[in-house]
Amino acid sequence: MKDLSQSPAVPLLTGLVRTIRDCCQQKEGTLCKKLGVTRSQFACLLALPEPAAELNVQQVSTAMGLSPSRACRVVDSLVKRGLLVRHALDSDRRIQLVGLTAAGRKKWQQAQKLLTECEEKLQGHIPAERTQELARTLKMLIDAW
Repeated sequence: MKDLSQSPAVPLLTGLVRTIRDCCQQKEGTLCKKLGVTRSQFACLLALPEPAAELNVQQVSTAMGLSPSRACRVVDSLVKRGLLVRHALDSDRRIQLVGLTAAGRKKWQQAQKLLTECEEKLQGHIPAERTQELARTLKMLIDAW
């Protein structure tokens, strides 16, 4: 395999990756403002695969890519806001399950709607025949990191 470290394309690619990251962060900030949540709270809401799902805090921390103690603080902030409820598992009281409240389900659905709108906007700018090619290219970049 050819060494690409000296290729003039590498700075171009890393610059584009940084630009994509910045665009994603800016869009995420906008979505969080619309929802009235912090970025961590947004990530926690999205960690739940569906509105009726319950996860333990360890599963939430894994899905968010955070330490269990940090995820626990985010969960606590959402419990205080009335968006999540926490309860012990009947068979093992040490395991705390986290689920959405009615207000949390509404917020989760709003988040999903906003994400779908973002995806549809992106799809409108990428020709269908290029989608798979772009996905493979981005996957290669991710794997390279």
